[in-house]
Amino acid sequence: MTSLRPDEPIDELDVRILAAVRDLWTAADPPPADLVERIRCAVALHGLRLGPPSVAVCRQRTGSEDVGRITFDSDALTISLSVGVNRDGTVRMDGRLSPPGSHDVELRTEDQRLSTRSDVHGRFTINGLRHGPAHLVVSATDVSLTTPSITL
Repeated sequence: MTSLRPDEPIDELDVRILAAVRDLWTAADPPPADLVERIRCAVALHGLRLGPPSVAVCRQRTGSEDVGRITFDSDALTISLSVGVNRDGTVRMDGRLSPPGSHDVELRTEDQRLSTRSDVHGRFTINGLRHGPAHLVVSATDVSLTTPSITL
C-alpha cells in the first residue's frame, strides 16, 4: 500500500478512479435535471446572498402557472418580484420592498411608463403588462433604485 501525501498532484489513475465513482453515483442516484434551477430558486426565495451579482432569478412552474421570481438587492433596499402571465397573455408583477414602506414605483419599458405606489407593507402590483424588456425605478425616502433590465 502506498502512502498518500496531500501535496502530491492528482495523476491519471486518480482521475480514472474519480470518474468511476462519479459514474457509479450518477447511475445509482442521478441528480434531478432541474437541480441547479431548484437551488437558485431556493436561494432567491430565502433571501440568501452568495455574493455578487445582487440579482437572483428563478422560474417555477406550479400546475399550469409559470412564475418568475426575481430579487434585486442593494444596501438600502431589496425588491422582490413575482412575475406571471395572465390568461389573456399579459404580464402581472407583484412586488415587495424591504424595508417596507409606501414608496413610488415606476415600471419603464421601451414605450411605457407605469407608476404605482407600494402600500405601508411595501407591497405593490402592476398588471396588464406587455412582454418585453423593462426595469423598475423605486423612489424611497432616502434612496432611488433603478433595477437592471429584465424581460417580461
